[in-house]
Amino acid sequence: MSSALHPAPEAGGLAHLTTKRTRASVTGVAWNLATVAVASALALGVFLVTSRLLTPADFGAVALAVAIVAMVSMLVPVAFGEAVIQRAELRPDHLDSVFWTVMAVGVALFAALAFAAPAIADWTGTAILSDILPVLALRIPLDAAAAVPTALVARRMQFRYTALRSALANGVGAVVCIWLVLEGYALWALVVSQLVNAVVALVVTAWAARWRPGLRVRTGALAELRFFGLYAMGSRVLNQARLDQFALGLFLGAPVLGLFFFARRLFAMLTDLTAGAFGPVANVLMASLQAEPAKRRQAFHMASLASAGLAFPLFSGLALVAPDAVPLVFGPQWAGAVFPLQCFAVMGLLAGIGIVQSALIRNAGRPDWWFWYQAVVQLSTLLIIVALHPFGLHWIMAALAVRAYLLWPFSAAKARAMLGLGWGDYFHSLRAPALATLAMVPAVLLAGTADLPDGACLALQVASGAAAYGTVLALLARGEIREALSLIRHRKDAP
Repeated sequence: MSSALHPAPEAGGLAHLTTKRTRASVTGVAWNLATVAVASALALGVFLVTSRLLTPADFGAVALAVAIVAMVSMLVPVAFGEAVIQRAELRPDHLDSVFWTVMAVGVALFAALAFAAPAIADWTGTAILSDILPVLALRIPLDAAAAVPTALVARRMQFRYTALRSALANGVGAVVCIWLVLEGYALWALVVSQLVNAVVALVVTAWAARWRPGLRVRTGALAELRFFGLYAMGSRVLNQARLDQFALGLFLGAPVLGLFFFARRLFAMLTDLTAGAFGPVANVLMASLQAEPAKRRQAFHMASLASAGLAFPLFSGLALVAPDAVPLVFGPQWAGAVFPLQCFAVMGLLAGIGIVQSALIRNAGRPDWWFWYQAVVQLSTLLIIVALHPFGLHWIMAALAVRAYLLWPFSAAKARAMLGLGWGDYFHSLRAPALATLAMVPAVLLAGTADLPDGACLALQVASGAAAYGTVLALLARGEIREALSLIRHRKDAP
């Protein structure tokens, strides 16, 4: 196999990149964007088919199963893979120790959840869980096995392999899902496709990493990764436990949870265009720049501009067209999910900025601060659900959106302090995307008044908004766009 496709282990090594990091980051984002675009198109097609065949109650049952598996899998220390990415000096015993620890916990938790599935089904009053949980729980050991190989590929900034993994996993998962739908197993299509995705992702990642576990397990090696690893694990627990889905299912029932899950799933597919493209790159880049504050500020500005440049128009446009687009595309049974989706979109404007803030705070030495920030976010979410569930889903979603904007300034202040920037400099990279988005809004609203069939009117709104936004952004950020294109086309070196 050619070295161009698979660099030798000595070349890849275990150290962070120290040269051409900006080029690796820009091309990494390009790879991720291309992959996420394909994956999102596949996921949207599958989602469109299944949403027309399943009821909100069916979606709610799958959402509850996903939440339960997520709560169990949060006990698996796969986040120690992030410590593998972040650590400046890495040894083989670090890798072996993390791999075997994560695998042992993952296999044990899978067995426990499969055994407890019938009891959980009885307790929740959702009988189908006794069948769904043992299958869906197989993701736990599969994700555990992929933790170290994924970390190694990311640490080397070999983002083309991450792109290949995502493309194949989503492609095969979509094919299996559509096949099950055509065979009449629409509910199982949602479950099995997730499992197939995990299997394909593991195979591709293991091949790309060119690493096999040894037996150099050392408690001392784990101890050296403990500080970052435990806080990363805590953040993963808070982000992926899906306690909100579980609480909504208990308080409001499967049909309402189905509306919430529908809105969140559609929002997540669009979020992948920002988090999926920029998150992995930003994490590795910030980790490699821990001792270089000037270059870190430069990287932060570039990443913030790019991330906000996608997130601002994407989520603003979603909030504007959702009332017409959701019933038209997915069916009138999902009209109740429009307002929750709009609330997610409002929160998504901050998520585009938060991706880079999170990468900076966690990988530049303060994973503890980010953990406690996430703990406040999740605790406030549960309190809002408990307090407002008598008033319904819409009140809960509105409160969650308000909460996001009340808490966000704290993370912005922390990131600004770590960069040593004034507020004016901190927000400078967001100016062009924000102004371009403001120009986009009237274009979308005006196109919505056109006397056209619903589908044609929606297409006109999207096209008008994209044209207005792209024109204004190109005028306001032409220097930054030229620099990024130069890095891709001419292999320009940069810090």
